[in-house]
Amino acid sequence: MSLFSSGDVATFKADRLLRAAQTYWPGVTLSDDYLLLQMQAAEATIAQRLRVFLEPTVVFPYTPSDAEVSALGGAAWAEEPGYDYDPTFFSAGRWGYIITRQKPIVSVEFIRFAYPSPQSAFFSIPDAWIRVDKKHGQINLVPAAASFAAPLNAFMLQAVGGGDMVPFMLQVKYTAGIQNVKSDPRWANLLDVILKQAVLGVLEENFTPQSGSISADGLSQSLSLDMEKCRDMIEMKLFGPKGSNGGLWTAIHGLGLGIIGSTP
Repeated sequence: MSLFSSGDVATFKADRLLRAAQTYWPGVTLSDDYLLLQMQAAEATIAQRLRVFLEPTVVFPYTPSDAEVSALGGAAWAEEPGYDYDPTFFSAGRWGYIITRQKPIVSVEFIRFAYPSPQSAFFSIPDAWIRVDKKHGQINLVPAAASFAAPLNAFMLQAVGGGDMVPFMLQVKYTAGIQNVKSDPRWANLLDVILKQAVLGVLEENFTPQSGSISADGLSQSLSLDMEKCRDMIEMKLFGPKGSNGGLWTAIHGLGLGIIGSTP
């Protein structure tokens, strides 16, 4: 899936590419299929750099069947492994704390225990227990009135797991990603940087010279294009000015923190 379809190409050409085309490669026609590919490539590049899905994406904790994929109706999906269980998972102060690999969270379909293998018995956590911090991808399990039969008691988990964690035992199926990138004004800067990346991709693909001149009948015109400045502009929008902690990355993931220390 992609944010862009063939219907977006005409607007991209008129609003973003026309001036560059008239200036740097007049008379050259770029096909709609080629421009759509560049838009989708720019979308993928920005998503990878920001480490976020740019549309709601269903995350399966296992390989989905063909029927499950078909039931999504064309919606984007991804696969990830489960989360590790450790003996302190339900301890005081922990409250079944899970940090999902993808964020922001749109919704959580289920959280369940899969033990000893994903194809054996499943034990689902009641929906009423699930508390979600959607922006930061954090989940806590808070016991509510709903009854729940624990899949394995603490003694068994310690005995089988040797008092240590059990890998990939917690399965979480959820939907994550940014919603309405093309229509939500809060993400207008994100859409803008994707389209800037697409224009840059076209310029680079067509080997646009960084400088040149045209002379004819006593008239001359000089052209210049600093690709590095174009890249720096995109970089600033993604991560803020150099040395800062801002940009779209911070808007999506929150402030970054680094700890510098020394060992005795």
